[in-house]
Amino acid sequence: MGLINQVVPADQLEGYVKDYCQMIAANAPLTVRSVKVIVREAMKDASERDLALCKRLVDDCFASEDYTEGRTAFMEKRKPVFKGR
Repeated sequence: MGLINQVVPADQLEGYVKDYCQMIAANAPLTVRSVKVIVREAMKDASERDLALCKRLVDDCFASEDYTEGRTAFMEKRKPVFKGR
């Protein structure tokens, strides 16, 4: 079912979680924020989901400066510098 994708010893759990959170936080802020909203919408009953909101958030991410920066950084083999816009 894909519920577990990593198992770590108890004494390494805190460090693993911290590193994982830092990896997520290093992504484009607009994208991280949008994913949080979209996941909340996905958890709702189908009849209550705001799909227009989800589409707008995705469109905004693809139209953002951060998206361009991420693609450029990837092509230039460097870390992106996201600005949240």
